[in-house]
Amino acid sequence: MDDIDRQLVRVLVADGRLTYQELARIVVLSANSTADRVRRLRQNATISGYHAEFNLASVGCTLHALTDIKLKEHVSREDFEKALEAVPQVLGAIHTTGEFDYQLRIACTGTADLQRLVDTVRRLGAREVQSRIVLGERRFDPTRLLG
Repeated sequence: MDDIDRQLVRVLVADGRLTYQELARIVVLSANSTADRVRRLRQNATISGYHAEFNLASVGCTLHALTDIKLKEHVSREDFEKALEAVPQVLGAIHTTGEFDYQLRIACTGTADLQRLVDTVRRLGAREVQSRIVLGERRFDPTRLLG
């Protein structure tokens, strides 16, 4: 990956809807060369996709939480993860090392919804559940890793 590839990745992370012509103007290449580079970055999985960001508040999910889970001994990771797919409030599940088996990223409509979710997760095989409400979040640009 050279400096132009890094610049293309940074620009596309900021705005994945730019045309090849707009990208070409930014990186000072032809549109065809730019398109070839972007295709190569997609083929080698440097760019893994494009997405729209969904505003969770638009569906009433204004309470965000991180929930640590210890599984019951008889519950398999595969079964637990499969069961979580049916729980819409669970935005993601990270399998971790340490004291807990998982950290769930949760979006709820309020504390009563969070309590129902905790009850659901217990029924799915959690023996211990510890939640923390997110007060704020600051995301950092992942392209900082490019140097």
